[in-house]
Amino acid sequence: MYSLTFLSAQQLVKDEEATCKILESLPRVIYKILFNVAFKDNRTKLLYELVKTWPYSKLKFQMLLQTCWCCSRTSSKKCTKCQWTLTHDKLNKNKINTIFLGVRSYIKKVITEGSQQPPDRRLQQLDMTGLFCNAFLEDLSGMDLWTSLISQSQVYISYEGTGDSQSQTRDQVAETSPSPMEAHVDLLMDLYINPISKDFLAPILQGNANSSLRLICRDLYVFYLFDSTALNLLPLLEPLALRRIDLLYTNITSIDIRWFMSQITTFHNLQSLKLPSFTKDEHWWENPELKAKFDVFVIGLNKLKNLKEIALDDTCLSGQVEYLLGDLQCSLESLQLSFCSLTNKDLTYLAQSHYSTHLIKLDLTGNNIPEQLNSFLKLLKSVSTSLMWLNVTTCKIKDTDFYQIIPYLYSCTKLSYLCLFGNPLSSISILTFLGQCHQKLCNMKAISIPIFLDCCPSVTQYETLPMDLENEMDKKKFFAVMNKMCQLPALMGDSAIQYNFSHAFDIDDYFDLQKVV
Repeated sequence: MYSLTFLSAQQLVKDEEATCKILESLPRVIYKILFNVAFKDNRTKLLYELVKTWPYSKLKFQMLLQTCWCCSRTSSKKCTKCQWTLTHDKLNKNKINTIFLGVRSYIKKVITEGSQQPPDRRLQQLDMTGLFCNAFLEDLSGMDLWTSLISQSQVYISYEGTGDSQSQTRDQVAETSPSPMEAHVDLLMDLYINPISKDFLAPILQGNANSSLRLICRDLYVFYLFDSTALNLLPLLEPLALRRIDLLYTNITSIDIRWFMSQITTFHNLQSLKLPSFTKDEHWWENPELKAKFDVFVIGLNKLKNLKEIALDDTCLSGQVEYLLGDLQCSLESLQLSFCSLTNKDLTYLAQSHYSTHLIKLDLTGNNIPEQLNSFLKLLKSVSTSLMWLNVTTCKIKDTDFYQIIPYLYSCTKLSYLCLFGNPLSSISILTFLGQCHQKLCNMKAISIPIFLDCCPSVTQYETLPMDLENEMDKKKFFAVMNKMCQLPALMGDSAIQYNFSHAFDIDDYFDLQKVV
């Protein structure tokens, strides 16, 4: 049943012109629902006026679009009308542009007329975080759109503040008196830096000091940069706002680690740090120069009091995990040590660490689990009360190993996502696990499974699996197995377990998992 407020909002947007005229007389509780309906119904004029007169201190774009406004507050699920995903097409880009124009108009009005509104009824932050996905990153026009809109808005607002847009140059604008604090709006975004975007992001961030519209970064992602130039943006970021730094898909072997950690430690609210390999030396601890480099890193890491997630990729940590993480002052909830050559000593330390009972996400991709099987089982037992997401992709787990692992997986009662992709497992072992999965793991939502070895008759050696097993697969046998899997009583409430054949899930981000804890 639709709520009366939602039905009222639907009627209001039908007469856009009339609604725009009476907006300021409407109760502010209806603004958020009106925004949702106006955006989805492409009512750009109403969107513009809503933003211009927004009666709250924050406008959280994603939350406004994803909240179910249709049903009563007692409804536990979104209705089908609210199960809606933002696409990055021309129509939606135009609507986002309209939102920016509304902010610009709001700032102009405050600069020229002043504001009598109390802080809780005055727009101070436009939250546009969470609008990008990995697939969209391949299209640079997305980031280009944002930076173009922000840059234009900064220049426009600066000119408006001078009162003479025809006679002022941009350099002259910077020397004028600052606009009143009431006119300042922070634009909170996730920034994706690549070889192209790094060049036009720097001027925008530098312009924050002289603009009423400031670009504030929540999560920073750096992609496909093979030098340290993008890291020069770190001093330009707001220290208290940055939540994540993700450098997994770049190269940091040449950076000045002392300077880098001095920058990282200024971000006091940093919760997530993801780093690629510092060095390709498999015995770096025996090299005094490399060891000193890691010492600086560890000292800096221990200063991050709010850190909840650490990801290290392709760095040999054999016997060094305790040295790396042993003095952390925080309780980690997400840990990725992929392709790190972990040993029994490392997994034993993790099992005994003070944060093991807090881990909700654990990624051990690319480590040799069978060689450390007992330690791995101890680790599973230690994390069993909290673990929601486990990735053991390409960990060389065979049927004999998996049969020992199954009871420990069953003990992880909150486990919702399990990635077994790339392991030499047979359909029999997977079906055995799934047989009681619906009883033992009631929260299971998705399992990433390997191409079963018994469906690949030409593959005989576990240690040298082909990169693409699909070419070796007996499709008829494989689909027969999949049929069996789909017939298993694996229903969880109203939805079945999803199976895929990759290392990715719809939900694999720590912060997304944290929301459902």
